[in-house]
Amino acid sequence: MATATEQLIEAIKAAEAAAAKVEELKKLSREQDLKTAKELIKNHGFTVTDLKPELKTRATRGSSTPRKSTRRKSK
Repeated sequence: MATATEQLIEAIKAAEAAAAKVEELKKLSREQDLKTAKELIKNHGFTVTDLKPELKTRATRGSSTPRKSTRRKSK
């Protein structure tokens, strides 16, 4: 019978192995999915304008804190 500590160590090792397998499968599926997407784009003649709403974009600058004005305040 294994102690709780031994079971915990085995579970951690299994979780790490599973995480590594997930990452490997993500890489493989990404390559296959990219190939499929390229084929679909070619077959249907999609343009950048068609796909732009679906693509990730950079965040806007509006989310930062406002800058202080150097203009003097009137009394």
